[in-house]
This record gives sequence, C-alpha cells and structure tokens, in this order.
Amino acid sequence: MFGATSQLYDAREPEFKAVVLTMSDNDMYPLTERNNMTKALLPIANKPMLWYILQWLEQGGILDIKIVTTRESEADISNYIEVYKGMSNITVKGLSEVSGSADALRQLAPQIKGDVIVVPCDLLIDVPAVHFLDLFRIRRPAMATMFYEVMRSEGGGGSSKARVPLPVVGIDQPTSRLVLLEDVESDEELQLPMSLIRRFPSMAVSDKMQDSHVYVLQKWLLDYIVNNTDIESLQDDLLPLLVSAQSDPELFESSKLEKYMLKASSEQDVTDDHDAAALQFELSESAAKPTDPTSSDSLQVFVYIRRGGIAGRADQIPQYCDLNYIATKLSIDPRVEESAELLKNVQVSADSMVGQSSKLGERCLVKRSVIGPHCIIGHNVKITNSVIMDHVTIGDNAVIESSILCKEATIPDGFQIINCEIGAKVSVFENSSLNKKTRTVDDYM
Repeated sequence: MFGATSQLYDAREPEFKAVVLTMSDNDMYPLTERNNMTKALLPIANKPMLWYILQWLEQGGILDIKIVTTRESEADISNYIEVYKGMSNITVKGLSEVSGSADALRQLAPQIKGDVIVVPCDLLIDVPAVHFLDLFRIRRPAMATMFYEVMRSEGGGGSSKARVPLPVVGIDQPTSRLVLLEDVESDEELQLPMSLIRRFPSMAVSDKMQDSHVYVLQKWLLDYIVNNTDIESLQDDLLPLLVSAQSDPELFESSKLEKYMLKASSEQDVTDDHDAAALQFELSESAAKPTDPTSSDSLQVFVYIRRGGIAGRADQIPQYCDLNYIATKLSIDPRVEESAELLKNVQVSADSMVGQSSKLGERCLVKRSVIGPHCIIGHNVKITNSVIMDHVTIGDNAVIESSILCKEATIPDGFQIINCEIGAKVSVFENSSLNKKTRTVDDYM
C-alpha cells in the first residue's frame, strides 16, 4: 500500500493540497546515485530530509499531502511513509515522465480540487507555514512565493565550492508584490524599464535572494497550467510570465490569463463561513482583490522575504553539508544514541551526532559531524565537518575532513580523505589520501 493515513486526519475537503516534489538531480551526484538512496531520503542530522518539509506542512495545518517522485524511487519513499509518524494523509505518486514542476502539477490536476501549495523535498526553513499561508489567504494573489536571504556558509564539505547564481528580484514594498525577476550575469548591467520604475516607485531591488521553490497557486492558475503545455517549470516558465504580465498589458492580454481570472471570479461562491469571514476581513482592511479582473493590475504575485534566521535548500552538496551542521546544532535528539558504543577517550563535540548502534574505537575525535547508524569507526580516527551515512566502516588512524561518505563505504587504515564525496559501497584503496575527489564504485571496476 502506498501512503499512510493518520487517525487524526480530517476527511473533509481540505483548504489546500500540498505537492512535495522529490525528483533527484545531478547536482547531488554521487549522493543520489541508485547505489545510495533517493534524494528525499538523504539524511540531515540522521533524519531523512523529507521529514523536515513534512513537519513544516503539518505544523501549518496542511494535512493532505501528495509526494511526487519517479517510478524508480516510488517504492523507497512509500516504505518510508509507512513508518513516518505524522498526522496527515500522505500518498506517493511515481511519474514515468516529467519535464518539470509545472508538468508534474499538470499530471496531478484531476486530483486537486482547490488551491495548491508546491514545495521541494530539500527545504529547511524557520518561517511557520501558517504565517505564510495566512498572508496568502488575506491577499489572495494569483501566486505566492517565498525568497530567502542566502545564509553564510558554515564551511560545508565536498569537492565542489561552485557559487549558485542568484536572480535579481524587485519587490514593491507597499504591497509585497514580486515585480521584477531577472537572471543577470555578474558582469552584466541590469537595465530597468522606466515604465516599471514609474509604476512601482517604491521597488526594492536585490541580488542576494534565492527562490525557495515554495509556491501557492489559486485553482484557476492550475487550470491555466493544464491548458498551456508549454509551461513546464513553475520557476523558469510560470513565475517569470506572471511577474512580467503584472506590468505589461500586452503580455497580459496575449497570455490569455484574463480568461481564467474572469472564470474564477464568476464561479466564486462565498457560502462557507470561513470564506465569508475571510472576505469580510479583507474588505475591512482594504486588502480585497482588485475589483476589475480584466486589467493586468488585477494579477498579483505575492512574495514573502525571509531575512536572517534559517532558510536553505539541500540542492547542492555544500549546502547539504551546511544544513546538516545547522540541523544538528538545533536538534533536540540525543547527541549520541543510547545504543551506540564509544570506547575509551572518545570525544564527540556538542555540534555532532552519533547514530544508533554505531561503534567508535578508542581516542576517536568527532567535531561538527554527523555519524549515521550502524557505522564502525576504528581507533584514533579524526572526523571533522563531515557527513558519514549508515553502515560505513573507517579503519584505524584515518582522517576524514569536510567530506561525505555514503552508505556502506569502506575506508582503510591510515587513509586521509579531505573535501571528497565517496559513493555508496565504495571500498577505497588508493595509496594514502584523496583530496577534492569524487569516487564511486565505477572508479574501481
């Protein structure tokens, strides 16, 4: 059986359906190769990263959740959901072919009866979901999204330190509308149209914000996606279209967005007590939807900006390492599991974790690192700023620094691994050390 249903789940038609996207990507290689595990189950502070976004949704009152993945990963994620202890109705859907996030929504559209929130599986954020959703309820934009200020790196490990390019965003400060979204190369100058400046004179522009890939869409916008198959990605296709159409009447008209907005406006039936109360609040606060749905100004894209705090996606290996470090520091779980065995003079720092049934030999030192369950660590091993997944074996006197060791990897005695990714089931047997390298089983065949 795929999915799980809690006895606490309310079977009434939910206000929102959540769609969690869990497709793997090449930027996480070799962590996501088939020998290891699907991306959504990669451990962060010894919990699958999927756990964090499910908790975020549930704490925001979102109890109808659909997890979208590939056919190859469907069984693995379904098995995890069977043991996941939550309060929501969670189902897992494996898709054979999907060209992007909007295409995934298009395939799920018959099962979505109302507004939808789309989230990635790799997001950790401290903004309460209920706060973000309340702003959507009050303002009723066509689409709401969330951007965050990129956190300073904690010195994440791995062989790659490539900088993730960030877009230039413009936010109309009085209304929190996202009115500018441009990808600009570092050596390019950004030319702002005067029409945009005149229309939004209080626009704040920044190149320090990253898209969280959290999107809330009104139902009519989902209908628009269904009938416009050229829209494949929410981030790359739909969001730029909506942002530009807000201030470009010709684009608004040619995109035929007006047709769907008018239909949604005519079908709106405020009979539910909750909707009536929300509408009355909007009117009293002068935050109601624009009265003329035929103009481009009636189209609004709301953006929530998170500055400071905790916000990040594990979509690159250095960021994955950073989030492991942050989540470990904040975790209320035991630093060393009760079933773990630590021999004499083992030191485990307060910003590290040791998983269940792992064994650490004498004089081991673990700093700023996460050791997964069922690992065997030899004597006098030094592990710093690293992620060690489950069932890893490390020989005596080895040094592991700023690296990731995937499940069932084996490191020989006295070996040094610095700024590396070692794939699943790899038995390393080079001379004495590796630095800024990636190793998989194929490298030793």
